[in-house]
Amino acid sequence: MIAHVTIHTSKLNETFEFYNWLLGLTVSRKIERPNGDILFLGEDETKFELIQDDNALPINSKGVTIGFAVDNLDEKLAMLEERGIAHSDITGSRFAFFTDLNGLEIQLYEGH
Repeated sequence: MIAHVTIHTSKLNETFEFYNWLLGLTVSRKIERPNGDILFLGEDETKFELIQDDNALPINSKGVTIGFAVDNLDEKLAMLEERGIAHSDITGSRFAFFTDLNGLEIQLYEGH
């Protein structure tokens, strides 16, 4: 079982606020450090770990995608569009891709 997926970011607060807004992810654990905090997002599922790293470069995630299940894909894509965030078309099996503010490719899929 995967315990967590880690993202190093120079935009910790903005990244948390984005995933909280889009997916409702909340902080389940916070580690305060002098050189930048660590946040674990999510509850019972695999955690999404965000590490504040002022030297973090934009992510080039070619070949790596993190997928999130959503109840209503159309609603989530409309939310992205409201903020001017481009996304792929929806495929027949109800998923779409976009790139987050760190350069990470994210897949949203509707299914259970």
